[in-house]
Amino acid sequence: MAVTKHAFSQDGAIDEYVLSNSSGTEVYVTTWGARLTRFIVKDKAGELRDIVPGFESYEQWQESLAVDDPYFGATVGRVAGRIWPCDQVEIDGRRCQLPEIQPDKVCLHGGKHGFDKKVFAAKVVSIMGPAAVQFAYMSADGDEGFAGGIELRVTYSLDDTNALHIQYDGRLVAGTETILNPTNHTYWNLTGFAEPTIRNHVCRLRADHYMGTRTSPPLVPDGRLLPTAGTALDFATPRRLGDDLDSFDKSTSRGYDHVFVTGEQAGEPEVREVARISSVQSGLSLTVLTDQPAIVVYTGNWISDRLVGKYGVQYGNYAAVALETQRFANAANIPQFRDQVIVTRERPFVHNTIYHIESL
Repeated sequence: MAVTKHAFSQDGAIDEYVLSNSSGTEVYVTTWGARLTRFIVKDKAGELRDIVPGFESYEQWQESLAVDDPYFGATVGRVAGRIWPCDQVEIDGRRCQLPEIQPDKVCLHGGKHGFDKKVFAAKVVSIMGPAAVQFAYMSADGDEGFAGGIELRVTYSLDDTNALHIQYDGRLVAGTETILNPTNHTYWNLTGFAEPTIRNHVCRLRADHYMGTRTSPPLVPDGRLLPTAGTALDFATPRRLGDDLDSFDKSTSRGYDHVFVTGEQAGEPEVREVARISSVQSGLSLTVLTDQPAIVVYTGNWISDRLVGKYGVQYGNYAAVALETQRFANAANIPQFRDQVIVTRERPFVHNTIYHIESL
């Protein structure tokens, strides 16, 4: 096990850490957005593949933002997903005005300059056993309109079984409460983009329900928990992501962008399997385990085909799939779920997720 560090930006202000194990697997994470930029692993034939999208440098990443921002690899927050209406969020007795990112007063992924755009402090916390690096950011009271100051620590660790552990710890440092619901927005293509889309990836989800959404504005959870059985969202039996991908409205969702319910409360007693995808082409599978009550499956429905990333790969719609473990989206504005995202001094935030790569 080892951890190395090098500059990710030309001026040396942004670092990239490389976690490696005895299997030859390497995971790259930058201080900009505590962002996973590469996951290099051997396929069934022993060949190395990088199975996540991204860009070669901080400068190329900044240039890409002028084209599209799919949040590749980022830690997003304070609050992942959509909050509506973003100008009526009550926190610590204050009505907070959060940035409108999408039309009709929808805040997305923490605002215009959320955690994905922040520079985190980093330190190596382990090289004996799983290689681990901790990324920390202090978000002040009023940051992106959120009341309360929060310190977030995100620890990435890689073990010898090719399991990447991500632990989030949030601590209130100003005010009496805030809301917090970060996630990791890495997208996965287990073929290393040998196949340009994830249509052939086989998916299984341990989710009997999903969060119903509004029609206007679209994709905003409204508090209903609906059964997945017999719908295009039923993955109790493994099947291709592409089987029903074209059945969705092309003007709103274009594919999967749903909050699947995997538990009733935040902080389940044990980390458990909630999702698994696999590729016959590469012979790789990815199992997602978490202690969180939900997972968003997003099939990259709006990724621009003008994005050209590492190794000259051209991305586009459905190029990769994000598997975002979290608490219920829009919970701050849904009374029966609001408690999931409240953080106080007596009640810190904890979230554990594992992304485990194996051979079929």
